[in-house]
Amino acid sequence: MTWTTISLTPHELGEGARLIDGAPHWVNLLAGELYAHRDGSTALVRTEAAPLGFAARGADGSLLGILGTDVVALDGEARVVGETGLELSSNRVNDGDIGPDGSVWFGTMPWQDAEGEGVLWRFDPATGEVGRQISGLAIPNGPTFLPDGESFLLADSPRGVIYEVPVADVDARRVFATVEGGSPDGIHVDAEGRIWNAVWGGARVDVYDRSGAVIATVPVPASQPTSVLVAGGLVYVTSATSGLASPGEYDGHTLVLPLDEVSFA
Repeated sequence: MTWTTISLTPHELGEGARLIDGAPHWVNLLAGELYAHRDGSTALVRTEAAPLGFAARGADGSLLGILGTDVVALDGEARVVGETGLELSSNRVNDGDIGPDGSVWFGTMPWQDAEGEGVLWRFDPATGEVGRQISGLAIPNGPTFLPDGESFLLADSPRGVIYEVPVADVDARRVFATVEGGSPDGIHVDAEGRIWNAVWGGARVDVYDRSGAVIATVPVPASQPTSVLVAGGLVYVTSATSGLASPGEYDGHTLVLPLDEVSFA
């Protein structure tokens, strides 16, 4: 497969691949950096003084993100618009998505391994309120909304499970898929409704149909893929060097593959 590196340097924790204003963006999460790739060139867009989980356009067109332990507006200087109440010294943001109604759903996790202290939150831009939705997670990745907007996919990475969660009743979540040979990380739904999942520690991306059946397995030349974006006939995959004693050539880089090189069942 013809993978190309588009990142400027390896990232300790590349994450959050998103399309913003027609251009792929991603973060180096722990460093608080946001990158963009336009017209064949990659640039560092901004650097924050706390972990930056992702950035995306909100329903009103504003640029929103999750930073430190909170939700922020990123048009201009970062401004907190929703607070979890967690202390950055013990917790940080990880991943998230913006729902069809403009709400921001995102996960937090403890800095130190602490089984069951990961939390999924929802920020309501109309009220500014941030509320706990699901507690007791290990490391939440996603959520990623499905096309109908009525449910989302949420990975609990160390436990190897991807859940499908109804927005109207998060306690009614069910197992969408179980993952072996690595941990499920970032999730993306492409324009065809296919569900892409980066498999941390698995050096691959798994692709599912809506029923949860694997329809493609895409090898990645980085051992810890973290997020996926399909746009413009290309597959973008971020990765991480975190925890690797001897990172390889592609570890930590953001990589691109022509979509037509992927064979689907």
